[in-house]
Amino acid sequence: MCTAVLAHAEAKYIPTRPSMIIRVFRAELKPGARLAYERLCRRHSEPLMRAQPGCLTTRIGEQYQEAPNIFVVISVWSDLESLRAFFGEHWEEGLILPGEADLMEQATVEHYSETYHSLAQLWRAHTDLVKRREITALQAPLTDTLWNVVRPAIPPGHLRGRPQADDRSTLNGILYVLRNGCRWRDLPAGYGHPVTCWRRFTRWQKDGTWERIWYALLAAMSPSERCAWALAFIDSSYIPTQSGRPRRVAVPQPALPERAS
Repeated sequence: MCTAVLAHAEAKYIPTRPSMIIRVFRAELKPGARLAYERLCRRHSEPLMRAQPGCLTTRIGEQYQEAPNIFVVISVWSDLESLRAFFGEHWEEGLILPGEADLMEQATVEHYSETYHSLAQLWRAHTDLVKRREITALQAPLTDTLWNVVRPAIPPGHLRGRPQADDRSTLNGILYVLRNGCRWRDLPAGYGHPVTCWRRFTRWQKDGTWERIWYALLAAMSPSERCAWALAFIDSSYIPTQSGRPRRVAVPQPALPERAS
């Protein structure tokens, strides 16, 4: 199915360099999920890949009548170092955005040299594995590295009165709500008190702290981390109020890094 897409990529983008890598991501989607999946890919996956130095092009395969639920994304990379810089240590595996698991049945990833010799064993994951990965990503708190980066953007607490709740646990609670789309009152124990998280988020939005937090996080994240975290900021235009009713907020849009010339 993707032969024509690969041929197009070879004819238009692949010069005579022995290190060129072609990555073929193929998802078997659930019936009726193609439009939603393509929207997710074009809004998030493709822009992040194209902004990565070493990514020469990306292309979404055409829909075939014989296999309407198969979705193919081809990306061409200048070398393995560029590919690894984006996809991480386990570059041969699929990078799944939050929200994708509910749209697919399974996914595979293949890598080829410019002469179409296979470079790695075929990676395959069914929806249950993808869903487990997605749940883990959505619930993961900030790493020590990201917390140390974002901490200077948070103003100090009050010097008088009752001690302020811990900023790190409160921020993790806010991020949990944004990434999972739940109500504040449904925040699990260990992420800070729901009312505290709601009040702190509201205050940080008003005084500009939230925007500083977002840009500090964006600057420190690897491309693969941006994929996992971006939806918390890009798609969370409707944030629940304390009572659980959604309200529209201004969410900072990510400024993708400039591509190296």
